[in-house]
Amino acid sequence: MKKLSLCILLFSTLFISSEDISMDEMVDFIVKEQFLSQQEDTMTNAMGTMLQTIGMDIKSKAMSDFLKPFIKEYLLKIEKKMPDLYKDVYSYDEITALYNFMKTKEGKSITNKQSLMVEKSMLLVGSDAQELSQNVVAALQENPEILQSLMK
Repeated sequence: MKKLSLCILLFSTLFISSEDISMDEMVDFIVKEQFLSQQEDTMTNAMGTMLQTIGMDIKSKAMSDFLKPFIKEYLLKIEKKMPDLYKDVYSYDEITALYNFMKTKEGKSITNKQSLMVEKSMLLVGSDAQELSQNVVAALQENPEILQSLMK
């Protein structure tokens, strides 16, 4: 009986914590904490990698100072677009669950590691993805009738 009471208490605490906040506020929090923080790291790393390939010192303060305004402008643009997308894709219950999860210690930790996970997964599968692309292009070149059938 104690376990049942504890489960009910925990569940009601999670439910109550999101009742005091509007869906718009939950979505804004999710966008900032989950999407924008990941995008800042992802775009900074992508731009750095691109600039590094042409011989630039991407670890310098001058490079960081140069990139920051561009990244900030990008983030401001997408910050306005993302809330509507979250509301279109996710239900109220899903947004509430995601919000409640992201408010936990574990949720914050997982969210903070997402850009690292994306970066490492891209490195891990990058050569396989490149090989896939090459195989698809080669197959289309060998079979032009398939390419024609896929054209509008």
